[in-house]
Amino acid sequence: MRRIALKILLCSAVTLGFPKGHAAPATPQITEIAPILIGNSPVTLHLRGFPAITVTPFWRENGNAWGYHLYAVTVPDAVQPDQADLVDTQNANHNGPLLDMLQDSPHTGEDAIQTIHFATARVNGQPGLLLFVTTRDMGPHPVPQPGPAHVRIYQLTQEHGEPGTTPFSFRLLSTLTSPVTTCHADIALSAATKIPFATWNGSTAPVPTCPW
Repeated sequence: MRRIALKILLCSAVTLGFPKGHAAPATPQITEIAPILIGNSPVTLHLRGFPAITVTPFWRENGNAWGYHLYAVTVPDAVQPDQADLVDTQNANHNGPLLDMLQDSPHTGEDAIQTIHFATARVNGQPGLLLFVTTRDMGPHPVPQPGPAHVRIYQLTQEHGEPGTTPFSFRLLSTLTSPVTTCHADIALSAATKIPFATWNGSTAPVPTCPW
C-alpha cells in the first residue's frame, strides 16, 4: 500500500476512542494515509492493537443503474473465535441506530453518488484504521450534474461494553467539505484529501469525466 505524506486537520467534538476521562484534542491530525483497495473478495487486515479485521464486499444487483455494494466489517469473537462479530458504524445522525453494514451508490460508475473506502493512517501520531464515506449533495438535480460533496471520516474504536454496541465500531471523527463540485464522489474525495483518484481506486481505474 502506498503511504501518502499528508496531514489533515479536523475540527471535531467526538472523542477518538481514548480512555474514559481523557478527551481527544479538538483538532485531531491525520497523517500517513494509505488507502486499502477492496475488490470483489474479502480482505483481512492485521493491524497493531486490533484483532484481525475482515472487510467483505457484496453486490446487490438491481437490474438497472441503482445496484450497490454492501460492506460487512467483522472481527473474531473474543469468546468464540470461530464466530465473527460485526463492526458497526456510527450513524451520521447521532440519534440514529448503529449501521450493521455500509452501502455505496455507484449509479452508472461514471457518476457515483456515494463511495466507501478504508485506509490505514496515524491519528495524533497513533496508528489506526479509517473509514471514508463520501457523498454528493445533489438536491433535486439530475445524477450526472456536478455538485458539492462532503466526506465523513470515521476511526475504528474499541468499545467498552455499553448495551447496544458492538465490541468495535467506527466512530465519526469529522466531516470535510470537498473543495470541488463534481459528478463523481471519488473525485470529491481526492480533492478533499489530496490523494489521487487512482490511489483510492487502483492504478488502472480511469478518472471519470463529467458530461455536464
